[in-house]
Amino acid sequence: MIWTRHVLHKIEWGMLTTKGKQLAKKYPIQLLAAAVFFLLMYAIYVVISLRFFMQAGESEPAALYLQLMKMTLLLLGAGIVLSRNKLKRQEYQFYFLNSAIQSVPFVLCVYFFPVLFCFLMVGLLFLPIVLGLLISGQALSLYWITAVCITCCVLALLALASWMVMRIAVSRFVSKTKEHLLLQTLGFAVLNLLVFLLLKKAMEMIRVWPLVYLIFLVILLSAGWLWLKGLAASYVHQMFLQLKTEVKSFSYKKIRTQSSFLTHLRQELVYFSRSAVFKEQGILFLFLVCLTAGLPIVFTPVETGWMYAFIVQYALKEILIMLPLMIGREYHMNQRAIFMLNTSKGAYLLSRILFYYAINLLIYFVFIGFASMVIGIESEGHGLASLSILLITAMAACTGFIVKISEFNKLFVIVMMIAVFSFIDMLLLKWFSSDVYLLATAYLLGSLAFYSCIYTVMLKRPVLR
Repeated sequence: MIWTRHVLHKIEWGMLTTKGKQLAKKYPIQLLAAAVFFLLMYAIYVVISLRFFMQAGESEPAALYLQLMKMTLLLLGAGIVLSRNKLKRQEYQFYFLNSAIQSVPFVLCVYFFPVLFCFLMVGLLFLPIVLGLLISGQALSLYWITAVCITCCVLALLALASWMVMRIAVSRFVSKTKEHLLLQTLGFAVLNLLVFLLLKKAMEMIRVWPLVYLIFLVILLSAGWLWLKGLAASYVHQMFLQLKTEVKSFSYKKIRTQSSFLTHLRQELVYFSRSAVFKEQGILFLFLVCLTAGLPIVFTPVETGWMYAFIVQYALKEILIMLPLMIGREYHMNQRAIFMLNTSKGAYLLSRILFYYAINLLIYFVFIGFASMVIGIESEGHGLASLSILLITAMAACTGFIVKISEFNKLFVIVMMIAVFSFIDMLLLKWFSSDVYLLATAYLLGSLAFYSCIYTVMLKRPVLR
């Protein structure tokens, strides 16, 4: 327990507080404005959700409990996948190899704050429902509070154990040195689905034997703990083993061509194929496709339309923003490699902007084409949508140069960009909705402004000649 508290206090909490103090000193006004913005957005969400809940009148505890399990599993799965490489940090290696801490508490310490963050998000999402129950005069039952708390612990242990078993299995049967993210994530999703179906089937006991269901949850909690305990040592060993893999040497002569534009294009293609960020976005895209295909099965036609609009406006924008955001991150990380190419700023920047713009267009049209075939939702205004994607690509690329993207601030930057771009897009549509050509011109001028900002301000000598 001493080393467990030491890891949580020194590494986890220490890094969070240090980074928070640095950001507070460097960006005090921006952080205050962001906090006020999020509070306002959350207040709007609470009001809208509360009104919808009171009008719908859906207060069946079992149905709400089932929705809670769905959201908890989804958020836990996303949190575990996104924080999968935390064990590879040097701080964790040092404390594990130079202390008496065991594998189980070590793994729990590493994933403590990501899991806690997921639970916080679930609590904020379901807070309007709790308020609605209290306003309608329905008292919170001690039984359901106990069931929810035990279920959250069960889902956290089983989700973490499922990810560990998939990573160990892929390491043992596929490759011991490479991370096959897509294969691991698909297997992880299948195991989580089986866990959800098991709990959904077991929920039938609540109406007949409610106490038996609680006993079942306790048994499942014990099983998850034993499963986690048996996998922890192999999981930590496998993670540390991946650190010893040799990085293949790369020669820039392989990508040099007579054209500077094509040279940079080939270089970005190499970076794109090797980066784990793009694999994550590919998994997210597949998840959105599967979610869209399942909308007509779960929701009514009206609700399907609302959910589809939400996916396009927010979830799909995350992918469209995240990809060009990596241009600036690559620039900050690989300035020496860029200098070795010794080419013009225009060739460097234009090749990457066009590369990610083409990928974003492909993502958008594949998604809306799939939605049109599967759920029958037709979309219009593809020309304006293409120009809007050009604006969001240039804006994301400019943000990547201004802000140094890290694992700590990546989520914050993406959420802020989605909010800011949605606000700008709303204003442009309001001002120029009567004239399509003026709206298209506004999109083009905005894209050109962000491109010019990168070209003239962000790309400086002697990085590029």
